[in-house]
Amino acid sequence: MVSPGRVSAQESVSSYLRYLRQQMGYSEHTIRGYAADLYGMLEYFFPEEGEAATLSLVDLDVRDMRRYLAYLLSGGYARSTIARKLASMRSFWRHLAREGAVVDNVLSYLSSPKIPRRLPGFFYREQVEDILTAPPGDTPEGIRDRCIMETLYSTGMRVGELVQLNVTSVEEREGIVRVQGKGGRERIIPVGEHALRALQRYLQEGRPVLASRNASGAGRGLYLNHRGARLTDRGVRWLVRKHLAASGASGSPHTFRHSFATHLLDGGADLRSVQMMLGHANLSTTGIYTHVSRATVRRVYDRYHPRSRDQGGVEFAGDDHSGRH
Repeated sequence: MVSPGRVSAQESVSSYLRYLRQQMGYSEHTIRGYAADLYGMLEYFFPEEGEAATLSLVDLDVRDMRRYLAYLLSGGYARSTIARKLASMRSFWRHLAREGAVVDNVLSYLSSPKIPRRLPGFFYREQVEDILTAPPGDTPEGIRDRCIMETLYSTGMRVGELVQLNVTSVEEREGIVRVQGKGGRERIIPVGEHALRALQRYLQEGRPVLASRNASGAGRGLYLNHRGARLTDRGVRWLVRKHLAASGASGSPHTFRHSFATHLLDGGADLRSVQMMLGHANLSTTGIYTHVSRATVRRVYDRYHPRSRDQGGVEFAGDDHSGRH
């Protein structure tokens, strides 16, 4: 137990980031996000060089926090960004309170800014084939990249989970993959036939070539970079965006996750099963995809149902007969 005032603000943040890494098992990508939010807060409250290393957080009160939020608003930050920064700070202060480093959780008195709930982007079914075949299929890197995108679409896993996969994570005979999710929780996800074939080819033709380029040994990592080391989440994001652009689409690795959930629900999957595969702690988090599915149903209905609009030759405002949809 740490008594209030003993630990500097800078050491408090450093200790919290170590806790997220070592105790909570958060990915480096997530930890970098927390670090950016919390060190940005320290720069505001302790602007003089060295202040954060000598002064503590115990004297900050609700008025200070409101002043900081007003500063962010006046600085042009989006409400969604401010809400994320506030969430990082809340989590940090809860940790400080548990450790006894602060007496009062001043963040508990503040409300998050209201932000509109945006529907996640996803790929339409007719796009998927072009996207998944965008990487060249005759190079080790191309075979790997096709396999990565097939895996993302087939399993809905996060990019941070994908880069942590080992060769032993995939059980080909069972058609499953074992994923280490948030907080180190393991879940088992079925793998589709197309993704299994892509994995088999990658393990036979792609990974051995990539692994041979690493003089010190490639280790257990499933997905390797061109030097034979384990791919990073940044590397996966880069290669996915490159291939999406080549196919004429836009998005990120997370768009495959959204598409996975949306297409399952469109096909009749129950929400609870999708929740388990996505690794969501709360069913309400998965519920956002039901809105996406309804939007898809509306689009299909409007396009194909004979009574969705006047079929007698009367043009509606906005009708486009140029062939674009």
